[in-house]
Amino acid sequence: MSVQGVANIKHQRNIIGEFSNPDLEELISWINGTLPEEAVFAGPMPTMANILLSTRRPIVNHPHYENAGLRERTYKVYQIFSRKPVAEVYNTLLTMEVDYVILERSWCFGKRREGCAMVDLWDIEDPENKDKENVCQKIVKNPYPFRKAFRNSLYTVLAI
Repeated sequence: MSVQGVANIKHQRNIIGEFSNPDLEELISWINGTLPEEAVFAGPMPTMANILLSTRRPIVNHPHYENAGLRERTYKVYQIFSRKPVAEVYNTLLTMEVDYVILERSWCFGKRREGCAMVDLWDIEDPENKDKENVCQKIVKNPYPFRKAFRNSLYTVLAI
């Protein structure tokens, strides 16, 4: 077992490649080149980790889920994927002192198995809004009261 394991490790270490995500790179370049260093961001946790690491900008929801306060902030930010009234979601983010919310198209419009999308979870969590349109999809099309600040094929950034 160890002989084959060592061979597998050697094989894996010999693979040379480069991670490439042009849309994320474009977003990070836009943030670094356009926005003030004190601009505060919210969005999906994987994206927020990249924003924090690559731009050093403040984020309101961080991917360390063991902290109850961070879980609560992420819960509030993820209302953007619910069917709540847009004004309510906007006011929640405003209260959290968010300057920009980053939406990832796959989180809003991606193909999904029934019951597995963020909006499906919100339908269970917030059944009184179950028959309404998804906030994320709605504000990508018509951002008011948000203001569209940046967009590429994967990301949309809305100003609060």
